[in-house]
Amino acid sequence: MTHSLRLRAVVGALALAAGLGTLAACGSSSGTTVSDQHGKVTADKDKVTVQSSESTTTMGQGIPEGFPKDKVPLLDEKVLNGVKGSDGGPFAWSVVMTSTRAVDDLSASVTKDFTDAGYQTGKATDLADVSIHKFTDDTYDVGVTIARTGDGVTITYLVKNK
Repeated sequence: MTHSLRLRAVVGALALAAGLGTLAACGSSSGTTVSDQHGKVTADKDKVTVQSSESTTTMGQGIPEGFPKDKVPLLDEKVLNGVKGSDGGPFAWSVVMTSTRAVDDLSASVTKDFTDAGYQTGKATDLADVSIHKFTDDTYDVGVTIARTGDGVTITYLVKNK
């Protein structure tokens, strides 16, 4: 499977997983599992796991398991969810946050945090209420997207091992 097809499959599975996660949060702690020829999605009370023949991805509340908090700076904002990707997959971890701060203020803070942590800064793209950044060091490639979404701002970190 090509990289873009694999990424689309993971994104589709995560969308399904998010829906199952909502259902799982409604009460049952025993979990729900849905399977087909492409893989299996299991939703428990606090996490959703997507398994395919190529990878396993887990989404839950908070910072994902194994996230390198001491190496990848995160803003001090409310964490909505985290995803632990798979080795060799399109990403290793993802963290989604929300904020009431302005996009340009968050963008400046993210750039400062990564620069202070020793990352090289790639070209940033700013489009009205969206800011996209890329940072690299010897261990990680990190993409950060900051976007106004309704009344708030969503910050998404994608971290990939080198």
